[in-house]
Amino acid sequence: METTDQNIQLKVSAPKKIKAKVSTESLRVKRETKKRIIIDLANLNKKDFGKTVSPDQYVSLAISLLKPEHLQLLKDQSLSNKDKMEQRYLEYCSKNGKVTRDEYIGILLQQEL
Repeated sequence: METTDQNIQLKVSAPKKIKAKVSTESLRVKRETKKRIIIDLANLNKKDFGKTVSPDQYVSLAISLLKPEHLQLLKDQSLSNKDKMEQRYLEYCSKNGKVTRDEYIGILLQQEL
C-alpha cells in the first residue's frame, strides 16, 4: 500500500510544465511554392552586410503589395462553373423575375442557337 501512496504523491506533487507562448504558425503551401520562396530568399540573402531576410518578411511584403484586383481575381478563380451559373441565375431572376432553374437553362440554350 505504501508504494501506491508514494506514486499518488509523486503524481500530485509533480510540477506542471509551463508552455511557452509560440509566436509563429505553420502554413501549408505546395512544394513548388515553398521551393520558389526558398530560392528567392537564398538570392536575397547573398550579401556581405545586413541581416538575413526572413520568410515572414518576404511573405508580409508580398501580401502588402496585393491590390483589390488581385484579391478579386483569386475569388473568381475559386468559383466552380456551377457557382458561376448560380450567380448568373440569381442575377437573371433579380432583373427579369423569378424563373425556375430548368427554365433558365432553357433560356441559355435558346440564346446559343
